[in-house]
Amino acid sequence: MSRYGNAYGSPYAQAHAARPRWPWVFAVVLFVAILATSGLLVADRLDRDQSTLGQIAQRVTPDGSQNLVAATEVPPTAEPTAEPTVAPTPTEVDTQAPIRTAENWLALWSTGDYNAMYDLSTKEVQASTSRGAFASRYTQIAEEAGLTSISGAIVGQPSLNGQVTVDLTLQSNLVGAITERNVIPLVKEDDTWRVAWTPSMIFRQLGSSECIDFQGEIPQRGKIMDRNGEVLAEDAPVARIGVIPADVTDREAMLAALSPIVDMPAADIEAIINRDGWDPAWLVPVTDILGEPKADLINRIQQIPGVVVQPSVARYYPEGALTAHITGWVSPATEEDVLGDETGAVHSNEMVGRAGIEFGANELLAGKPGGALNVIDCQTRAVSEAIATSEGTLPQNLYLTIDLEMQRQVDASLTAQESRDKQDGLRSAAVYLDPRTGAMLAMVSHPTFDPNDAVQNTYTERERQMLNDELLRPQANRATREQYPTGSIFKAITTAAAMQYLDYTGETPIDCPARFTIGEQSWDDWVVENGLVAQGPLTLHSGLVRSCNTVFYQLGAALDDEDSNALPEMSRAFGLGSLTNIPYFPEITGTIPDPQWKLEVVGDGWATGDAVNFAIGQGYMTATPLQMANAYAAIANGGTLLQPYIVDRVQDSSGGAVTQVGKRTVIGELPLTDAQIGDLQDALAEQPRNEQGVGSDKVFGDLDWPISGKTGTAQNALDGSDKPHSWFASYGGEDGEATIASVVMVENIGEGVSYAAPATRMVYDWYIPSDLATDTPAEATLPTAGETPASPAAD
Repeated sequence: MSRYGNAYGSPYAQAHAARPRWPWVFAVVLFVAILATSGLLVADRLDRDQSTLGQIAQRVTPDGSQNLVAATEVPPTAEPTAEPTVAPTPTEVDTQAPIRTAENWLALWSTGDYNAMYDLSTKEVQASTSRGAFASRYTQIAEEAGLTSISGAIVGQPSLNGQVTVDLTLQSNLVGAITERNVIPLVKEDDTWRVAWTPSMIFRQLGSSECIDFQGEIPQRGKIMDRNGEVLAEDAPVARIGVIPADVTDREAMLAALSPIVDMPAADIEAIINRDGWDPAWLVPVTDILGEPKADLINRIQQIPGVVVQPSVARYYPEGALTAHITGWVSPATEEDVLGDETGAVHSNEMVGRAGIEFGANELLAGKPGGALNVIDCQTRAVSEAIATSEGTLPQNLYLTIDLEMQRQVDASLTAQESRDKQDGLRSAAVYLDPRTGAMLAMVSHPTFDPNDAVQNTYTERERQMLNDELLRPQANRATREQYPTGSIFKAITTAAAMQYLDYTGETPIDCPARFTIGEQSWDDWVVENGLVAQGPLTLHSGLVRSCNTVFYQLGAALDDEDSNALPEMSRAFGLGSLTNIPYFPEITGTIPDPQWKLEVVGDGWATGDAVNFAIGQGYMTATPLQMANAYAAIANGGTLLQPYIVDRVQDSSGGAVTQVGKRTVIGELPLTDAQIGDLQDALAEQPRNEQGVGSDKVFGDLDWPISGKTGTAQNALDGSDKPHSWFASYGGEDGEATIASVVMVENIGEGVSYAAPATRMVYDWYIPSDLATDTPAEATLPTAGETPASPAAD
């Protein structure tokens, strides 16, 4: 018991329990915990550099030190080290992507790759425009505008709304270069820039409901005239009767009604209407009647649905068949002509050349229509705006080097040989050149045809059969478009090769046996076939005069032994095996064989026998009459191979100034010395006239005029007969200057001396006393500006 307990206690007090202590203890612990937590929070804030709370929670003491403010005695927390902050990498923007898309668009357009352009357009464009419609839009506009090329360049940088400015150049063969500044609108789809295409991207002025149309007037075609202004071809007024197949309601009734009006069988009319290459909506000409349409004719035609008569102009050839192979002919442009013409000058309602000068000089003769390239409403065809205009190019009148009167004489000379043996329709050709300049004086090909029938389609049934005859082919120009073995007129070239490669001269001796043999193969001289004895010892000179085949067989073998390319190379030096490049006139190359040619074409190796045949113008060797005439012209003028020409000068159809286009143009020089050319000329001069009466002396022996030449008789299998082609090549002139060179060829008729040589004599008999024989190359009559020759058709 405690010593204090009962001694001081009141005897009246009640006994009770003491107040518990845990609430106070809990409060103290909670308070301390709160302070500790506050300290941690303050320390955490201090870790955040430049924190507002961190600044507030610091107090600077008088000694300059910094202490944390705390409600209890909490030890100071060490200052944390700040970590550097890494800035995020910015996303790179490709600012050139729109430019590349625009450049790609221009490149695709320039190549006409419309499918790829469509793939590059936006989804919205592809949803509203089909691929076919898109490509068709570009194709049709390109065709109508005559676009031949498109190029463009980017100007500056894309705008904020995605437009790229471009400078465009659209080259048109109708109106020339069209330049414009346009825009390529771009839209970004799925991170890819695409073109928001509209029709105005083709031409600025073009809307979605608008089309392009070229409106111009096709001028009349230029005239073709001879050297003296005689008209050979011109446009003349006609009443053109034609059919629009799409407008015909009853074909049988139409044919029955039209047949008697045009004097043509119904079957022929139907064949014309049904021919390939014509759009059914186009007018198909059936026939032309010279002169303006008469009232009676108009009334009769108007009663037939689908048939039309209208005033027009038609190509007219006053000389008809005489100059048919020179002028050629024209016919209306077909759909194939229009689509296939790269120049864009051909339109559906004009005539285009089909052969001869009409074909070769078509661009000069046709000119280029002037007019305007317009934007029009696709439905009403109303013009809304002009894109570009062009004045066009006037057609040119052509003056040829041909002398019309000489042409008549040459034609008559061939007809005389053909009728001599009563062989109607014989095939022949003749070419006459001026060896001083290369100008063509005359050119004839038989059988011939009337080009007026070709234009007006008025052939008789017999004429149609001839046109389709594979052997006759009257429309083929045998002077420039057919190739033949030339026979002995080629021996002049073999002679030149012997002098150049074998060092022969005119006096080099060489034997002329009746037969030449290599191994088991033999070749006979012409004397064997005629029952004559061998000609015996000759020289190179007399071998050419007497045309000894075995002399030239020997030369062919010797040249081949020296160099198998020697004779081919000499042939090419004379212009054979390649085009003469006569301007504005169609021709073919002929064939000069050599070892490489035979291997590639025949698939066999070269043999000495090939060279033997080649040496007399036989075997694989072929040439055109024009090529051989040009080769002899080179001998005539002393060794210069010239380019022949037939168009002498041009004058625009308004009668402006005359421009000289034909001129003396040197192709090359023969690889012969003057002495060698002199030896060759001496032999050719003796061949037509000699005391022995050989060669063509029986034809020209009495001609008191210096003529040189060589006959040729060429074996062939052209028509299945045993008759050879008859050739004669010649030249002549007084005072040591040749003024004429010629080649005449008659197919499958006989020896050169019997047919081609007499035909040549007839022409020379006319030529020698004519003014043409004494003309100098500069003496052709030139019209002055504003003057054109009178037109016979207009009389």
